[in-house]
Amino acid sequence: MKINWLAVLLAVVFGMGLGFLFYGHLFQNLWMSGNGITMDAEQTKMFKNGVEMPMSLTPMIFNTLVMIIYALGLTWLLSKTHAQNWMDGLIIGGLIGLFTLLGVFVGNMFAMNPSSLSMVNGLYSLLLFAGMGAILAYFRKH
Repeated sequence: MKINWLAVLLAVVFGMGLGFLFYGHLFQNLWMSGNGITMDAEQTKMFKNGVEMPMSLTPMIFNTLVMIIYALGLTWLLSKTHAQNWMDGLIIGGLIGLFTLLGVFVGNMFAMNPSSLSMVNGLYSLLLFAGMGAILAYFRKH
C-alpha cells in the first residue's frame, strides 16, 4: 500500500476544518446546550452543568492524532476495496460515516441525551468520513 502523505494531510485538514465549522459556528449553541455547556458573560470561561471546565490543548492534540489514524485507516481500506476515484471514496467513507452516525444515535439514546446532539455529532461523522474518503481516493496512487 502506498501512502500519499499530501492526501492524508488534506484529509486531516478537512476533518479539522469541518469540526471547526460544525462545532465552532454552525451548531455551536445546539451542541453546547446538548452537552450542558454554557459560557460566562465575557465568553472567556466554559461551564459544564455549572462547574467550570479547565481549558486544555489535550483534546485538540488527541483529535489531530485521531484524524491522522482515520486518514491512514481509510487509505488502507480504499486500497483494499480498489477505490478508483473520488466517488468511490465518497461512498466507502459515507458508509463508514453512516455506521458511525447510527452508533452515535444509539449511544445518545441510552445516555438520554437530546436527539439534537445526536443529529449534530452524527451528521459530522457522516460528512467527515465521506469527505475524507473522497479526498483520499481522489489522490490515491494505483
